[in-house]
Amino acid sequence: MVSRDPTSWMRTEYENLVAQSLDWKLRVLQGPSAPRSQVDGKTVIMLCSNNYLNLSNHPKVKRAAREAIKTHGAGSGSVRPIAGNMDLHEELERRIARFKRREAALFFMSGFAG
Repeated sequence: MVSRDPTSWMRTEYENLVAQSLDWKLRVLQGPSAPRSQVDGKTVIMLCSNNYLNLSNHPKVKRAAREAIKTHGAGSGSVRPIAGNMDLHEELERRIARFKRREAALFFMSGFAG
């Protein structure tokens, strides 16, 4: 008899993935993302973070973030193309362009570039 559940095949596929240890589990990061981080209670070398230079933990970056939160809040509310372009983004782009001696710079805050 054919199952009336149109999604039953997904359950079977998932069970096959679990049997092969190919299922995805959300890992828990305890503390800041850094070159050496605590994940699921173990110290690991973090090879999958966008923070590979560990700049997010630099005292100057933390200080600048605290100052930005005072004036702009904790976030833009969305990615830039939707509703999130801020004067801070444009100032960063101007500074980076000047530093790199280029006409302009463009940052993708969402992690996606097309």
